[in-house]
Amino acid sequence: MTAGHRVKKKMTASNDNQAAGELTSLIEASAGGSRDARDRLVEVVYGELHAMARSRLRSERSDHTLGATGLVNETYLRLFRVAGEVGTPSFADRGAFFAAAATAMRRILVDHARGKAAVKRGGPRAERGSRVSLDVLDAAESLQPEELLSLDDAICRLEQVDERAARVVRLRFYAGQGIETIAEIMGVSDRTIKRDWEFARAWLRTALDHPDGS
Repeated sequence: MTAGHRVKKKMTASNDNQAAGELTSLIEASAGGSRDARDRLVEVVYGELHAMARSRLRSERSDHTLGATGLVNETYLRLFRVAGEVGTPSFADRGAFFAAAATAMRRILVDHARGKAAVKRGGPRAERGSRVSLDVLDAAESLQPEELLSLDDAICRLEQVDERAARVVRLRFYAGQGIETIAEIMGVSDRTIKRDWEFARAWLRTALDHPDGS
């Protein structure tokens, strides 16, 4: 790694830490009744959702009909319908926000994929037993609707085996978060998250290679 890359990485980490600190402070101030904090929190949350959406949709096909703005708007509405009155964020902490955002984005993307798959095949359900490459977890290739549904099904099955590992996958895949951020959100060490991630990848590789359980 060159000196320039090291400086850039440090600057990025510093900016991420500042953003994380602001989000945490705003959540606390908003919970304390500050109207100014609530207004600013809405702006910050919207920005965070845009970053997640851009990260997530990089792996989608170029003709994907759900763009970043559409995903953000739908996620925003789902988040605040769950959190309380629309337009008034209410999260216990930063980790709760990211968990809720990842869940909302997952549901939107899965619902969207299910609808596309139904139109494509003329049926309501994705085909079980279709093969999916684990490379999709690294956003290395585009996803067809059936692939997203098969992957999500595998993650749901992983949750029955290791709930925390499944949560790590969802925060990485649906919310676009890195190892360090996930560790902070979940209150554990980077090493623990890396171990969970490696286990999840190995488990999902087997599940996706043998979707019928054979």
